[in-house]
Amino acid sequence: MPYETELTDDYMGVVHRGSGMVTGEEMLRGSLALAQLVENTANFHYEFVDLSEATGIQVTERHLQQIATLDRMTAFFRPHAVVVVIAPDERLFAVAKRWESLVQTLGWNTHVTRSRSEAKRWLEENFDPHVADISAHVSHF
Repeated sequence: MPYETELTDDYMGVVHRGSGMVTGEEMLRGSLALAQLVENTANFHYEFVDLSEATGIQVTERHLQQIATLDRMTAFFRPHAVVVVIAPDERLFAVAKRWESLVQTLGWNTHVTRSRSEAKRWLEENFDPHVADISAHVSHF
């Protein structure tokens, strides 16, 4: 499966990893898993979406709208979440920026970048240090 969703070891974050051809259906499943997670736990305070190994993306506007709807439900439970997306090529970057525009009113702190090192740096600077020590988390990426 080219798009996987997993929790960090300490359950403070969610990591989505895409490789090969990533589809909107896979991304939607990852968003649904996250929405269900935040309803049942006090954990999860950031998302790290890594599309650096994706070779392409097959996603429709409808998929993006559905993902944004799930994100609205997630934001009800995590209104101050931090989300960073690594999208190295033009198409992935454009899709990530479109998603970012759909969720801009949620109160989340989001960032789309083309590089993993920039994503880690940004997450370290923007993740609330009162929630957890982020330096222990970014080494997992």
